[in-house]
Amino acid sequence: MILYHSDLSPNWGEYGILIPLRDDRSKRVFEHLRSLGKANLLELNKSDLEIVTQEDLLRVHSKEFIDHLYGQKLESEILDCFELVDGKGNYNRYNPALAKRNWSEFFDSILHHVSASKYAMEKSLEKGFTFFLGGGMHHARTNKGSGFCLVNDIVVGIRALQDSNKIKRAWVIDTDAHKGDGTSEITHKDPSIKTLSIHMKKGWPLDHPDLQHPSKIPSDVDIEMDCEEESFYNERLRQGLNKLWDHNPDKPDFVVVNAGVDPYELDELPSTQFLRLSKEQMLERDLMVYNFFKERGIAQCWLMSGGYGKFSWEVYSQFLEQILE
Repeated sequence: MILYHSDLSPNWGEYGILIPLRDDRSKRVFEHLRSLGKANLLELNKSDLEIVTQEDLLRVHSKEFIDHLYGQKLESEILDCFELVDGKGNYNRYNPALAKRNWSEFFDSILHHVSASKYAMEKSLEKGFTFFLGGGMHHARTNKGSGFCLVNDIVVGIRALQDSNKIKRAWVIDTDAHKGDGTSEITHKDPSIKTLSIHMKKGWPLDHPDLQHPSKIPSDVDIEMDCEEESFYNERLRQGLNKLWDHNPDKPDFVVVNAGVDPYELDELPSTQFLRLSKEQMLERDLMVYNFFKERGIAQCWLMSGGYGKFSWEVYSQFLEQILE
């Protein structure tokens, strides 16, 4: 089942944010699949969603951080997470005079987005497979947002399923170009959640000079790809999946795939320059991960995560076209 919601991501310009990103990939994928007459497409409304609560967030994030989000420090947390203030304390890609909406509305849109990810995870247990055209906020850590990810919808959804006794164990397979550092930091002491991340060896967030920085906390399986190693990517991912499976006798009840397409060679985000996979390699990657868990009877929920520019939608579409045939 493919899940889409037309009104989840905030229009950044309405909040005075000047980051030049136009993200219409979700809409383009959904409309493309619908034009092909594909079945199992569901367009969500906000009324379909049970909004995540502070209790849901507190299973993942610290009380101090959640108090900030629901209190007077919401603005400072957003400015920090979305890098809207530079090292000298000046506004960066942000002009509050242009804002037409307030930060409470911005946070509300994020809560709806997290709720949609949680809904998709619940549906995957029923359907066996869901792909939510959104989500994947894998940089958010226990006590702060990071990398444009204010809260970690991946772990929020998993722990909600665990709390309701729908699952016991879950795995997170992260194929975004950037390490899933927030997810690994949150879950590294939680034996019920195992993580695999395949990502660029160089660049953000791993270029932080402090060796004790949270981004350095390892996943259960980390696969670091150096420059010009693209030809080894899918074989190393296959080996990583087998390693995770063979070394963990307690198999997962459920898997979240954080299916970033920013490793694509036509991705337009500058920080993905160290990993450049072809469209064919991307399809091979996605089908390999999908079939690995399908063949083992493991329910899987896919989230979009990173993917930037006018071509990213094509990578999601080619994968979904194949598995929906």
